[in-house]
Amino acid sequence: MFKRIVMLLVALTLPITLAAQESPLTIVAKVLALSSDQAQALGNIVQARSAAIRPLVEQAQARQQALAQQLQSSDPDPQIVGGLVIEITRIQQQIQQAAVATNQQFAMVLTPDQNARLEQIRSAAPVCDVIPAFKAVGLL
Repeated sequence: MFKRIVMLLVALTLPITLAAQESPLTIVAKVLALSSDQAQALGNIVQARSAAIRPLVEQAQARQQALAQQLQSSDPDPQIVGGLVIEITRIQQQIQQAAVATNQQFAMVLTPDQNARLEQIRSAAPVCDVIPAFKAVGLL
Protein backbone atom coordinates (compact mmCIF):
# COMPACT_ATOMS: atom_id res chain seq x y z
CA MET A 1 0.00 0.00 0.00
CA PHE A 2 2.77 2.43 0.95
CA LYS A 3 4.63 1.60 -2.24
CA ARG A 4 1.49 2.35 -4.27
CA ILE A 5 1.08 5.71 -2.54
CA VAL A 6 4.71 6.63 -3.16
CA MET A 7 4.42 5.63 -6.83
CA LEU A 8 1.25 7.68 -7.14
CA LEU A 9 2.93 10.69 -5.55
CA VAL A 10 5.92 10.47 -7.83
CA ALA A 11 3.65 10.12 -10.86
CA LEU A 12 1.63 13.10 -9.73
CA THR A 13 4.54 15.36 -8.81
CA LEU A 14 6.37 14.95 -12.12
CA PRO A 15 3.67 16.55 -14.28
CA ILE A 16 3.11 19.23 -11.66
CA THR A 17 6.84 20.01 -11.51
CA LEU A 18 7.04 20.19 -15.28
CA ALA A 19 3.96 22.39 -15.48
CA ALA A 20 4.82 24.81 -12.68
CA GLN A 21 3.71 27.77 -14.79
CA GLU A 22 0.21 26.38 -15.27
CA SER A 23 -2.65 27.40 -13.02
CA PRO A 24 -3.79 25.01 -10.28
CA LEU A 25 -7.12 24.55 -12.08
CA THR A 26 -5.33 23.55 -15.28
CA ILE A 27 -3.18 21.05 -13.40
CA VAL A 28 -6.22 19.54 -11.64
CA ALA A 29 -8.03 19.31 -14.98
CA LYS A 30 -5.08 17.46 -16.52
CA VAL A 31 -4.48 15.09 -13.61
CA LEU A 32 -8.17 14.18 -13.33
CA ALA A 33 -8.59 14.17 -17.14
CA LEU A 34 -11.52 16.58 -16.98
CA SER A 35 -13.51 17.45 -20.07
CA SER A 36 -13.74 21.13 -20.96
CA ASP A 37 -17.27 21.24 -19.50
CA GLN A 38 -16.05 19.67 -16.26
CA ALA A 39 -13.10 22.07 -16.08
CA GLN A 40 -15.47 25.01 -16.59
CA ALA A 41 -17.76 23.66 -13.86
CA LEU A 42 -14.80 23.32 -11.51
CA GLY A 43 -13.78 26.91 -12.21
CA ASN A 44 -17.32 28.12 -11.53
CA ILE A 45 -17.52 26.11 -8.31
CA VAL A 46 -14.18 27.46 -7.09
CA GLN A 47 -15.22 31.04 -7.89
CA ALA A 48 -18.52 30.61 -6.07
CA ARG A 49 -16.71 29.13 -3.06
CA SER A 50 -14.26 32.03 -3.00
CA ALA A 51 -17.09 34.55 -3.14
CA ALA A 52 -18.91 32.79 -0.30
CA ILE A 53 -15.84 32.35 1.90
CA ARG A 54 -14.19 35.75 1.39
CA PRO A 55 -16.48 37.68 3.79
CA LEU A 56 -16.17 34.89 6.37
CA VAL A 57 -12.37 35.00 6.18
CA GLU A 58 -12.46 38.77 6.61
CA GLN A 59 -14.70 38.40 9.66
CA ALA A 60 -12.39 35.77 11.14
CA GLN A 61 -9.34 37.98 10.58
CA ALA A 62 -11.04 40.93 12.25
CA ARG A 63 -11.96 38.77 15.25
CA GLN A 64 -8.43 37.36 15.44
CA GLN A 65 -6.97 40.86 15.44
CA ALA A 66 -9.36 41.88 18.20
CA LEU A 67 -8.42 38.76 20.15
CA ALA A 68 -4.70 39.49 19.73
CA GLN A 69 -5.26 43.05 20.98
CA GLN A 70 -7.16 41.77 24.01
CA LEU A 71 -4.46 39.22 24.81
CA GLN A 72 -1.70 41.81 24.45
CA SER A 73 -3.41 44.28 26.77
CA SER A 74 -2.31 44.51 30.37
CA ASP A 75 -5.71 43.31 31.61
CA PRO A 76 -7.57 41.24 29.00
CA ASP A 77 -11.31 40.91 29.57
CA PRO A 78 -12.10 37.18 29.88
CA GLN A 79 -15.64 37.64 28.59
CA ILE A 80 -14.47 39.45 25.47
CA VAL A 81 -11.68 36.91 24.91
CA GLY A 82 -14.08 34.00 25.32
CA GLY A 83 -16.67 35.61 23.05
CA LEU A 84 -14.07 36.22 20.34
CA VAL A 85 -12.82 32.65 20.54
CA ILE A 86 -16.38 31.35 20.17
CA GLU A 87 -17.05 33.68 17.22
CA ILE A 88 -13.83 32.64 15.48
CA THR A 89 -14.69 28.98 15.97
CA ARG A 90 -18.19 29.47 14.52
CA ILE A 91 -16.80 31.33 11.50
CA GLN A 92 -14.23 28.58 10.94
CA GLN A 93 -17.03 26.01 11.02
CA GLN A 94 -18.95 27.99 8.40
CA ILE A 95 -15.85 28.09 6.19
CA GLN A 96 -15.43 24.33 6.61
CA GLN A 97 -19.09 23.75 5.71
CA ALA A 98 -18.64 25.82 2.54
CA ALA A 99 -15.58 23.75 1.60
CA VAL A 100 -17.48 20.49 2.15
CA ALA A 101 -20.38 21.75 0.04
CA THR A 102 -17.97 22.71 -2.74
CA ASN A 103 -16.36 19.28 -2.66
CA GLN A 104 -19.78 17.65 -2.89
CA GLN A 105 -20.75 19.84 -5.84
CA PHE A 106 -17.54 18.98 -7.65
CA ALA A 107 -17.90 15.25 -6.94
CA MET A 108 -21.27 15.32 -8.71
CA VAL A 109 -19.53 16.60 -11.88
CA LEU A 110 -16.94 13.79 -11.93
CA THR A 111 -17.17 10.35 -13.46
CA PRO A 112 -16.68 7.36 -11.12
CA ASP A 113 -13.12 6.91 -12.45
CA GLN A 114 -12.31 10.57 -11.83
CA ASN A 115 -13.81 10.38 -8.33
CA ALA A 116 -11.65 7.32 -7.61
CA ARG A 117 -8.55 9.16 -8.82
CA LEU A 118 -9.44 12.16 -6.65
CA GLU A 119 -9.89 9.92 -3.61
CA GLN A 120 -6.47 8.35 -4.25
CA ILE A 121 -4.92 11.80 -4.35
CA ARG A 122 -6.72 12.79 -1.14
CA SER A 123 -5.53 9.65 0.63
CA ALA A 124 -1.95 10.27 -0.52
CA ALA A 125 -1.97 13.98 0.35
CA PRO A 126 -0.68 13.59 3.95
CA VAL A 127 2.44 11.91 2.61
CA CYS A 128 3.16 14.89 0.32
CA ASP A 129 4.62 16.87 3.20
CA VAL A 130 7.58 14.50 3.36
CA ILE A 131 8.45 14.65 -0.36
CA PRO A 132 10.64 17.81 -0.07
CA ALA A 133 12.72 16.12 2.63
CA PHE A 134 13.35 13.11 0.40
CA LYS A 135 14.27 15.44 -2.48
CA ALA A 136 16.63 17.43 -0.25
CA VAL A 137 18.41 14.26 0.79
CA GLY A 138 18.65 13.20 -2.84
CA LEU A 139 16.46 10.13 -2.63
CA LEU A 140 13.96 11.52 -5.15
